Amino acid sequence: MRITSIQARAVDCGFQTQKLQTSRVASPMSRWPQFGENRSSWMWPSKKVFVRVESDDGVVGWSCTNGGEIVALIIDKHLSRLVEGTMVHDIADVWDQMFNSLLPCDRSGFSMMAVAGVDIALWDLHAKTLGVPLITALGGTATDLPVYCTTPQPEANGGDAWWGLKAAMPFGPDAGEHGFQANVDYMRTFREAAGPQGRIMLDSFMAWDADYTLRFAEAAAQHDLYWIEDPLPPYDMEGLRRLKAEIGSQTRLALGNFCFTRWDCAELIREGLVDILQPDVAWAGGITECLRILDMARQADVPVILHNTCEQPWALAMAAARQSDPVVEFVDRGEGSSLYGLMGASPVFRAGRVCVPASVAGNQPPANIAQHFDGHSATNLLKEV
Repeated sequence: MRITSIQARAVDCGFQTQKLQTSRVASPMSRWPQFGENRSSWMWPSKKVFVRVESDDGVVGWSCTNGGEIVALIIDKHLSRLVEGTMVHDIADVWDQMFNSLLPCDRSGFSMMAVAGVDIALWDLHAKTLGVPLITALGGTATDLPVYCTTPQPEANGGDAWWGLKAAMPFGPDAGEHGFQANVDYMRTFREAAGPQGRIMLDSFMAWDADYTLRFAEAAAQHDLYWIEDPLPPYDMEGLRRLKAEIGSQTRLALGNFCFTRWDCAELIREGLVDILQPDVAWAGGITECLRILDMARQADVPVILHNTCEQPWALAMAAARQSDPVVEFVDRGEGSSLYGLMGASPVFRAGRVCVPASVAGNQPPANIAQHFDGHSATNLLKEV
């Protein structure tokens, strides 16, 4: 069986309207006043990109990633012509072809989101061709997993038996002493919600520097932070080395949201900078590349918690099938967020755990998304986004 068509469509699914986007959250852009109050004022193209792959026997694989029209363009205008005509089961070889074809352009960001979108859809198609759930195709069985909750409202989630609670920090160094103290006080609300024995973590979304991070770790030591996530931009390797040398063993460094390949992850592991690796399957090249990252991290004895897991049924399947003692992430988008039903039923949480999807039907977008692909060529789709 061969691939006969690949199409991508960028769709506004309300990402920019959810609370973490409209609240004040520190970011690499918050030093400029016009971008400081909410992420949606500057964030990269935030439309979701749906990818449809069909084989010559009529089976269809689906996926969803980020990056809006830019990623849809890469898939429709470049990757599709490489992948169409290839064998359904040659996923690893197709991944290598896609990656190497993009070397003259980029090896991260939107390019890898595009590769991930195609790769995840190919895996979905592969599992459907076999007639098994993705978790079975990956060598696992249905189960449920412990979940930590990233939330802007710790008081509403403190009693839900989550593995831990994580804060998206509101302020960076540009906010001065007032912002610094507000950050410390914010972590106190997470400690109160989690209780004295609960895990609390923070994500500063690359908005801090080494001096600020070290000072904050000392000021918030009373709250017993389990990890600090992505405190520095990924290019600040010298700053990360300093943090690892000075922050001590009590507070872990969780890094890797912005690692887009195994080579990015390997550098953090090789230098001993990362305590918990957190690649995102829909950004870091998809299932094929993240399986390689899991294998590499396992050999180095570095734990992995896949970023934003519960919005990605394929990431849940990977964690359940390929990790021992996995933990996954739920991002609290607010009541009734559409972002949790983009590839099938919304995840079900019970006592701080989530059920891993085990349907043979695999990834299935809502009907109003799928209908846009019917009878449309890739060229026409691009004209509509």
